[in-house]
Amino acid sequence: MMTQNGTGDREYFRVKASLMVRLGPDTQKGRQAMAMDSEMWQAQSGTEQKAISIMENMSVDDEVKPLLEVMRWLDYKLDLVLHQLRTRELEEYFPLQTMTTDISGSGLGLVSAMEFEQGAGVLVALSLPDSPARPLYASGKIVRSDAVQSQNQAEFAVHFVDITDLNRERLIRFNFRQQRRALAARTAEEVL
Repeated sequence: MMTQNGTGDREYFRVKASLMVRLGPDTQKGRQAMAMDSEMWQAQSGTEQKAISIMENMSVDDEVKPLLEVMRWLDYKLDLVLHQLRTRELEEYFPLQTMTTDISGSGLGLVSAMEFEQGAGVLVALSLPDSPARPLYASGKIVRSDAVQSQNQAEFAVHFVDITDLNRERLIRFNFRQQRRALAARTAEEVL
């Protein structure tokens, strides 16, 4: 069964993952900061995709390819600088930093000492290993909250209410890579 955006059941495929995530209450100013960041990173992604497309195009002279590699490297460095500049402002709107327990294209699980009420709206800034300087943004709702035995913490489940197709696809690709790694590790263990 396919959904409107074509992701089908892929968005519900969940994998265990321990990733850094920042959360904050769903406020208008937080959404504005999130939108500005998303717009900036989307523009950067577009520039990077154009460079990759040019690199892969066979009609590009070999003497131009080293220049394109340098441009991609500079783009990466620019990403890091922009991330550092935006981090302080984002900390105001995403004050809680914690780790995920699992992740899917439709939401994430996390553990935190901070308590959230079920149904509370939250803003999420998630760093993926493939591009840690480019956070993935979404708004969501707390759909589950359970106390963790003997740790003064609670497990929460966040369902994404508003996430761009690009960010959902980033999550889905991450999940499939994680699944492939787990299968490869299991296969290697069976061989030994």
